[in-house]
Amino acid sequence: MTLLWVTLKDLRLHARDFRFLATLGLFSLSLVLILSFAFGPIFRDPAREASATLWAALFFAGVLGLTRALDVESESGGGDAVRLTGADPFSVYLGKTLSSFLVLGARFCLVLPCASVFYDVGSLTVLPQVAGVAALALIGYAAWGTLFAALARGLKARELLLSVLLFPTLIPIWIGAVKLTHSLWADGTI
Repeated sequence: MTLLWVTLKDLRLHARDFRFLATLGLFSLSLVLILSFAFGPIFRDPAREASATLWAALFFAGVLGLTRALDVESESGGGDAVRLTGADPFSVYLGKTLSSFLVLGARFCLVLPCASVFYDVGSLTVLPQVAGVAALALIGYAAWGTLFAALARGLKARELLLSVLLFPTLIPIWIGAVKLTHSLWADGTI
C-alpha cells in the first residue's frame, strides 16, 4: 500500500510541476532534432546514430528530472511527512523508483517516434522488442537514479554529485540499450 501511495504522491508532484516536465520533453526533442541535423543529411549508419541519439536524450534529461523530483518534494515537505508516517523505507524507495520509471517511460514514448522519423529507422514489427529493451534500461536507470538522488538530496552541488555518481554506474546499462536498439533497428534481431 505504501508503494502505491508514494508513487501516486510523486506523480502528483510531477503533474504540479508540469512546466518542468514540458521543458524536459522539449530538451529531449531538441537534442534529437539537433543531432539529426548534425549527423545528416546523409546518414552513414542511421540505426546506430538514431539509437545513440535516443538514449542520449533520455540519459541527460533523466538526470535533470531526478534532481528536480526530490527538490519539489523537499519544497513541499513531502519527504518529512513520509518519514513521520513510519512507512517502510524500502516501500518508499520502490514507490519513488516506480514514479521515476513512469516519467522516464513517458519521455521515451515522446522521443521514440521523433528519433524514428528524423533518422528514418525502425518499424512497427520491432516496436515490442524496442519497448522491452527500453523497459529494462529505464528500470535500471530509475532504480540507480532514485538511490543516488536520495543520497545527494541535501547537498549544495547535488546535480554535479548526482552526475558524478550516476554516470559511471549507468554506462553498462546505456551501452547495452544503445547496442540492442541499434541491432533491432538495423536488422530486426538481437
